[in-house]
Amino acid sequence: MSLRDQFLKAGLVSKKQAKQAETQAKQKEHQAKKNKIVAEEVAAERAEELLEIEKSKLEKQQRDFELNMQREQQRLQRENFLRCLQLMKSNAVNESRAGETYYFLEQERFVRKVLVTPWQREMLARGKMAIGRLSEQVDEFLILPYNTARTVMDLHSGFIITLHSEVSDDREVQSGE
Repeated sequence: MSLRDQFLKAGLVSKKQAKQAETQAKQKEHQAKKNKIVAEEVAAERAEELLEIEKSKLEKQQRDFELNMQREQQRLQRENFLRCLQLMKSNAVNESRAGETYYFLEQERFVRKVLVTPWQREMLARGKMAIGRLSEQVDEFLILPYNTARTVMDLHSGFIITLHSEVSDDREVQSGE
């Protein structure tokens, strides 16, 4: 015998009250199931939102990383550019008393000239010196020692215009005259 039947027999509740209690119990059970389904749907939506947020965070991190890499690359290029300028200015061996004209090709199309001493002419021909330019807009050419020219070429190749291949010191260099 159930508790409901016992209450009815004892006269503590009427049939109507028992039926009403049973209906309320069923409604509560139904509501609990419904709430559970709604709660699962809300949890699924929340999980989906969290996945979207996480995905957007990862995309932003990737964009930021790429942007930082690009900025770092630009910073290094600027740094190398300025270092080349400094190296060329501080190591140039142009002499004001130079009287000989040395002709060379720029971009294998243009014949240019620079004033050099006889010793510089010999070193340029032997590949022990190079000719560089600070800016394409200015026709001022710098004569640079081999080591400086190599360093500048490693950092930024656009500054060095002419660097002949090295000739050993015991070989005679043919004069263009």
